[in-house]
Amino acid sequence: MFPSFCEDVDITIHKRIRLSPLVREEIWRLSGTRQWTIVALAQQFRVSRPTIDKVLERARKQECAPRKSHNKRFLQVHYRIKRLAKVELAFERRQKRAAQRFNKSYPGEIIHFDTKHLPLLTGEKRLLPREYLFVAIDDYSRELYAAILPDKTQHSAATFLQ
Repeated sequence: MFPSFCEDVDITIHKRIRLSPLVREEIWRLSGTRQWTIVALAQQFRVSRPTIDKVLERARKQECAPRKSHNKRFLQVHYRIKRLAKVELAFERRQKRAAQRFNKSYPGEIIHFDTKHLPLLTGEKRLLPREYLFVAIDDYSRELYAAILPDKTQHSAATFLQ
């Protein structure tokens, strides 16, 4: 088992930890019985063999508390500035792609075109023929063109486009 002083150590556990202190103690106990190999322990606890080796090594050294990170690069200003520059560059590229997608280079390059039948006004009878609204928006100039035509045929569409 882990040494008795491990029970007195205040342990802060990360939310994504794979092996809790109790599981580590169980690994140490099972390895002491000599009936379990490192491969069998790794399969049983669903971790890699090097992880089992690290657990057993730390148990032999009687290290119970989690280790503190010695990686100081996240605390340094130049790291943060580099990270900010990368984020800004990615944001700028995304904005350019969006601008290229919607900003066109000449009139008529892309025109959004739609038709919609107009609803009956109050007091109109259903027997009257329906009228249709034709709408076109030029992506370059953002100009809107609209017309009300009596039917939704190809002749009406061609007339509207001219």
